[in-house]
Amino acid sequence: MKKYVLVLILLVHWVASAQPKPAFYSVQVKDQGNWIVKILERKSQEIILEDLILGKTTLATSQIRDEKVIQEDLYVELGLVNERSIVGILQDFQSTSLQILTEKTGLLDISRSQIKSIQRIEKEQIQNGNYVFPNPHPTRYFFGPSAIPLKKGEKYFQNAYVLANSMQVGLTDHLSIGGGVVIPFLFFITPKIGYQVSEKVHIGGGILVANSFIKDLNLGIGVAYGSMTLGSREHNVTLNAGWGATKQNTYDPMTYQSSRSWGLADKPMFTLSGMTRISKRCMLITENWLFSVKEYTYDSIGNMNGTKSNSNGILSGGVRVMWKKTSLDAGILSPIGGGAPAMGIPYLDYVIKF
Repeated sequence: MKKYVLVLILLVHWVASAQPKPAFYSVQVKDQGNWIVKILERKSQEIILEDLILGKTTLATSQIRDEKVIQEDLYVELGLVNERSIVGILQDFQSTSLQILTEKTGLLDISRSQIKSIQRIEKEQIQNGNYVFPNPHPTRYFFGPSAIPLKKGEKYFQNAYVLANSMQVGLTDHLSIGGGVVIPFLFFITPKIGYQVSEKVHIGGGILVANSFIKDLNLGIGVAYGSMTLGSREHNVTLNAGWGATKQNTYDPMTYQSSRSWGLADKPMFTLSGMTRISKRCMLITENWLFSVKEYTYDSIGNMNGTKSNSNGILSGGVRVMWKKTSLDAGILSPIGGGAPAMGIPYLDYVIKF
């Protein structure tokens, strides 16, 4: 029986593909983003088109910045008024109905009155005939960044431990800027750039600057870093390498006076992080930091006689539970090096993209 059903689906697919499909265009409209349209008629000052979302529309040619024919199959997800969804290849659309070729049931003609939402998706997001939404936060791990950039207009808000709050905004497809506060201790800013140089490689970099609100709290860091991310938005690993400065105590043994100043780190800082999706809503994450801390050394009678750099780090691992626009991260942080005690510190954050 299954063989007959498969043959029937293939036959329907062949019949549908044998019919001439209308040409779909991706049209960039000023101040309104990209539209998916069929062009019905061109005039000297305007274009009459059928838009996937809005239906039949007339636009002045001056409103259109760019247009190109969509050569590949156009995959979409239809959200229906009965809260179900349908995914497949768009075959045609009119002002009253839409035709879609699905893996499970073949060619369907859906009335516009039954459709609540329409979203273009990638072929890779369809698994066993069902839509799997993309990782909503491929640009970050727990806190550290990947080289994958936010798109223009994308932004997210992150809350960790209730007291740590931050926000990042995509200014262009390659540049974002953000910042936040850890109440009541410090504030920080985090500009970042990123470029995709091949299908599985992103490169980028950024700056992290943090300083304390409290005058007497010797806490501050400034780091410039470069990034390389290998893999996709669902499965990747990132190496960040940076060099920076920290607020440091200086001590004059002659006057017995101490002061605070910024000083360059003796060694670079590294992070090695990764994420992999294991189900529709679950992803495993690890984020690991390695950095040096300058410490004072003392002689046998307690007098300071120099400094040394100790290698320290933080290892972490956990899970990300995802929805289309939000995620919840939970994990364990473990300090290493510099005589740090063996311990696990719980980590929890909530992130919303909008």
